[in-house]
Amino acid sequence: MGIADIAEKLQGLIDDDPDKAISEALQLSGNINLELLKAAILVDAGAMVKSYDAVLKGVEIFRAAVNNYQDNSELKYNLANGLHALALSTTYKDFSWYKDTETSRLEARQNFYMAANDSKASSDIRSQSFTNLGNLLWSSYRWVEAYDYYTLALTENPLNGVASSGALKMLKHASHQELGDYELLVQEIEYLATHAKENLETIFSYAGGYGVKGIVDEIKDIRTGERKKPANECEEYESFVVSNNLTLSPTIHSHEHASKYWDNVNISSVGVDVSGNSSVPEIFAMINIIKSDYILARQLFFNATNRLFNETGNYNDTLNYACYGVNESALALAQRSALDILDKVAVATLSYLGISGAKGTSFKQAWFKKPKKGKVEKEEEVKPEIFQEVENGNAALLALTEVSKDLSNKMGFLSNKQTSRNSSTHRFTILHDFGAVPTSPSGCLEHFDYEMFLRESLYTLKLARSSVLYFVQMVLIREKRLASEKDGIVMPLFVPSHEDIRGYDE
Repeated sequence: MGIADIAEKLQGLIDDDPDKAISEALQLSGNINLELLKAAILVDAGAMVKSYDAVLKGVEIFRAAVNNYQDNSELKYNLANGLHALALSTTYKDFSWYKDTETSRLEARQNFYMAANDSKASSDIRSQSFTNLGNLLWSSYRWVEAYDYYTLALTENPLNGVASSGALKMLKHASHQELGDYELLVQEIEYLATHAKENLETIFSYAGGYGVKGIVDEIKDIRTGERKKPANECEEYESFVVSNNLTLSPTIHSHEHASKYWDNVNISSVGVDVSGNSSVPEIFAMINIIKSDYILARQLFFNATNRLFNETGNYNDTLNYACYGVNESALALAQRSALDILDKVAVATLSYLGISGAKGTSFKQAWFKKPKKGKVEKEEEVKPEIFQEVENGNAALLALTEVSKDLSNKMGFLSNKQTSRNSSTHRFTILHDFGAVPTSPSGCLEHFDYEMFLRESLYTLKLARSSVLYFVQMVLIREKRLASEKDGIVMPLFVPSHEDIRGYDE
């Protein structure tokens, strides 16, 4: 029997009898193609029955293959799928599941991200990698980022019904959390459900019969609908913001808006102790600064990429296709400014939760206990106040801690963003628009491909936006819980519009 016939037989068994598929796959041996087929069946069938041992055997085969063929993004994609399945095959008991599966999930996200952004990979692999990265992020409630990656998956393959069904789930989550404009969310959910129904063939090729059934069952009661087109043409900057999902809005997808204030996510109210002073709590000032910093970073990025800053300097050419000038510096500043927002989110979170050390914290350190002096901890331990808040159901706070791990861990898929920020802050960031990217003999220069840096800077803006939305959601979840726990009359504090008070809208 040829390898194609063996593959067809085993793929059929995954849906009908996954245990038998595992048993028969274990008998396979021989050349690399048979080994990779064996690994794929062990991962897919093992995931169906949550057989940790079967999935682990598949992961080990894929890991060996990736080590031997490091430029093969399809292998990285398959390894990432195996690592995700390994995490899902670990029994969930409580919040400790995230710590127990941290390494597998970190490595999986990194491999999905590399495969998704590999220009040499096929559009199918890139689209599936973005889709599965979204799935993996959603498993730790990083729904805003997940939505962004489902959107990117549809850019790579407009027929990817798995991605549209994933994006739909993120918008349903937003609706259940009472985030965003209900009618706009419903319109987009109906459009995405229609897209998924029209692309069942792609869903089958990506996720198999089991995947088709799960998606069809989820969307069968959603009526069909079309995406509403904007009534008027947008200006270039507005079009850039909306098309890249960069509005600071609780309705996270691209949408029409009647107001000149696109960035209307806010903390509406917080509970206050009536015995306290009469001043407005500091959290309202904090969210104002976080928002305005983000909006400025976004404008900087747009202006820099469109070369809108006037150049008044002339420069020496270093004969290596490096780009110098105020627009290049503005692009590096936009990326750095976007990451700086995360540190402010960390400070605001600890301050709001009443956790000591808020003033001097950073996004990397905020969530975890400091190791005892002279003692090196093998694993970071979450602060008890953070742990308790997450245990109380605050999924948005969990999302923030998980973002931190991807930024600070060298295995995290966001770690290169931290490296770029450190480079432009403390050393020299040099962008090249042609030829091979050189290395610095002194180590004082950090060289980047211009297009790669541009893409990563855009992703950093998206990350900053996601973290701001998680922060606002974290406050909303906590305020609702605290209000439900208090006896008697609860008096939330609402604050007026800054624009009304200042008369900006008159």
